[in-house]
Amino acid sequence: MKKYDVIVIGAGSAGLGNSGVANALGLKTVLIEKDENHFGGDCTNFGCVPSKAMIHIANHFHEARKAAKFGMTVSGNADMSKVLSYIHEKQTEIRNEEDAEALRNQGYEVIIGKARFVDKNVVEVNGEKLEAKIILLCTGSSPRMIEIEGQDNTTIYNNETLFFECKSLPEHFTVIGGGPIGCEMGQAFSRLGSKVTIVNRGERLLSKEQEKVSAILEECFAKEGIQVINNATVKSFSDGKATIESKDGSLRTIYSSAALMAIGRVVNTQDIGLSEAGIELTKNSKIKVDKYLRTSNRQVYAIGDAAGSYMLSHGAEKMVRMLWRNLLIPIMKHKNTTRDLSWVTFTDPQVAHFGWTERELDENKVNYYRQDQSFAEDDRAIIQEYQYGHTSMWMENNRNVRGRKLISGSMIAPDAGELIQEMELAKDAGVKIKTIESRVYPYPVKSRINQKTIRGVIAANRADWKKKLARLAFRLFH
Repeated sequence: MKKYDVIVIGAGSAGLGNSGVANALGLKTVLIEKDENHFGGDCTNFGCVPSKAMIHIANHFHEARKAAKFGMTVSGNADMSKVLSYIHEKQTEIRNEEDAEALRNQGYEVIIGKARFVDKNVVEVNGEKLEAKIILLCTGSSPRMIEIEGQDNTTIYNNETLFFECKSLPEHFTVIGGGPIGCEMGQAFSRLGSKVTIVNRGERLLSKEQEKVSAILEECFAKEGIQVINNATVKSFSDGKATIESKDGSLRTIYSSAALMAIGRVVNTQDIGLSEAGIELTKNSKIKVDKYLRTSNRQVYAIGDAAGSYMLSHGAEKMVRMLWRNLLIPIMKHKNTTRDLSWVTFTDPQVAHFGWTERELDENKVNYYRQDQSFAEDDRAIIQEYQYGHTSMWMENNRNVRGRKLISGSMIAPDAGELIQEMELAKDAGVKIKTIESRVYPYPVKSRINQKTIRGVIAANRADWKKKLARLAFRLFH
């Protein structure tokens, strides 16, 4: 039996990150991945990389059509064979830096095969048993699927099939689910030339965002001709149509050439011998982990999507850093929390957020002050036609207004994911808002909206006695 310091199961974001740290430390480590074509995990193969490549292409179509009002003639829809070719080209370029051969050339031990626990600290792969002091479960997640009446009468994609099997553009595309994947792909296919309907079980798109953000995004979608049906589910498919059932029981029929199922993800726990290792599952069939990512088996940790708390590629990166800090310095251990989490939905406009949501701030009894800021009078927004933009910043609520520090932030605007980064950095670095307020931003960069938001906080909280003192000083000295 081969013995190791660390066994890493899965070569997605979490697996690659963990094996990278372990190898850098000189620990005897082996990385096991069941499919040699899946290095990089969901993000590289089925998620972030292909979806953002498709969005990039779709945006070219959208910008070209916008130029029509200035005299340009534009016609035609996307050639999906060329779209998929571009996506696969970019995937290959990225994957070549992290596949089995590249890792082995860097000195990593990599095994291609399906790993299965046979004991608490022993896994078997390709008929060989391996033992380790620590085993890291980085097995990822898969798209959640549900049965729909008549589904054999149509083509239903998920994110693992869409970028490989959708070889012709659907005339009418039904997107099931109003989360980030559904919104991103719905808009992308609309811009490529499909007539898109998003059927959302919830009351609004992107339910974890502020209501105002959801409303702005839905309004932008409507202007592009994307139909959004909230509080509804797809009841059945038949003869190129889908029947939609609203929560009140009413039915309607829409044309549907194909559909995308984007209703969440489930943790991969099947056929890996969790019971043999004494690893328990929750009632929702997720791997049970504590606040330090340790499973019910003290020698096994679950990281990334496998941990089941938040399924984001950069979330896996965050967990990797936290895990290794705790493994190497097991005092004052850091807990897995969403307080330092951020995310971006890459629609147009983008939706970005960092820190706890307002609901989480309230649940944790955080004393905060919120500043809302419209883009309606922002010069850059006026020039580039995104006056609908909106941002909210949550900060400390102490009496020293200029000395307050940021806690959380939210923004909907073109490039919001980039614009909000300086505010997230200010939060992480403990920068006082007076530093942002007094900065000199080149005119008219988009990020001036961040300063305008902060100046709104200071202006709203400027005491009358300070204004009187300022007037007195002016008259005294002039």
